[in-house]
Amino acid sequence: MSFFARLNRRYLLRYRLEYAVALFVFHVARSLSPQFAWRLARGIAALLYRFGVKRKILLTNLSIAFPELSEAEREDLGRRTMEHFGSLVIDILFQRRMVRRSNFYRRFDITGWSRDYLKKHGEEGLRQRSHGVMFVTAHLGNWELASGFFSMLGVSIAPVYRSPQNPFLDKLVRKIRLDSQFETIEKRGAVRTMIDHLEAGGNIGFLFDQEAGHGLYVPFFGKPACTHKTPAVLARNNGVKILFGVVLRHGDFFRYEARGELLDLQRETGNPDADLTAITADLMGRLENDIREFPEQYLWMHRRWKRSGVHG
Repeated sequence: MSFFARLNRRYLLRYRLEYAVALFVFHVARSLSPQFAWRLARGIAALLYRFGVKRKILLTNLSIAFPELSEAEREDLGRRTMEHFGSLVIDILFQRRMVRRSNFYRRFDITGWSRDYLKKHGEEGLRQRSHGVMFVTAHLGNWELASGFFSMLGVSIAPVYRSPQNPFLDKLVRKIRLDSQFETIEKRGAVRTMIDHLEAGGNIGFLFDQEAGHGLYVPFFGKPACTHKTPAVLARNNGVKILFGVVLRHGDFFRYEARGELLDLQRETGNPDADLTAITADLMGRLENDIREFPEQYLWMHRRWKRSGVHG
């Protein structure tokens, strides 16, 4: 057997083992009552934090974002962030069971621009007008429900999605999504596909807030952060409409607020770089305002200022 054949066989074995573990956890969690699984996940996440899992990166990011907080306050915020992430996992596993058309408006409080728009145009009006829109969200609250929220209203959104390397896990993740009946766009080399999809009248979903390999440096909690410029490029150069929104947790179990706003981000000053930076900074500013309101619901577990050389 050649070296590459042995390598492929080893990877296949590892992928199957990972899938078996994930499937076991999935079925064990689904065998519990949703409320008990939710509380258990939060308890496990808090325990993991206590033993140091993700603790260092969490506290580093929180010290950068909230230098005014005391060490004890950042410790408490870090623990609550981990608890939120634990409950988020359960929400994702149970989302297809917990959210139905019959209880949709009990699970989601629709606020702000989104509420006013639905009140004026209704669900049918929303469906008729949702063509060629880029739905931009971030790793705040429950981002998995962001596109699922609109799918329950009959609006098809193709999320830009980075598939796990493990194809078996990828299949499982796609299966449990609320919007699993809709197509996804693979993130690698996605821009051309995104433009084609939008020009054909489709909608796309995009998470823009994590560290970008080749992005724009804009302020995030007062520090420069390398940020994806794709929404700005499509808004400025292609005239794409952008709806920025987040789905935020309220209460102890599966109750959310959906807030969003259709933005007018058209800029044409003759300086493309300045335009793109201004649009990206506008989006990051809106996100920062939401994070400051719900700081424990942001995914602080990634190195957001890695390329900027900012240290806490």
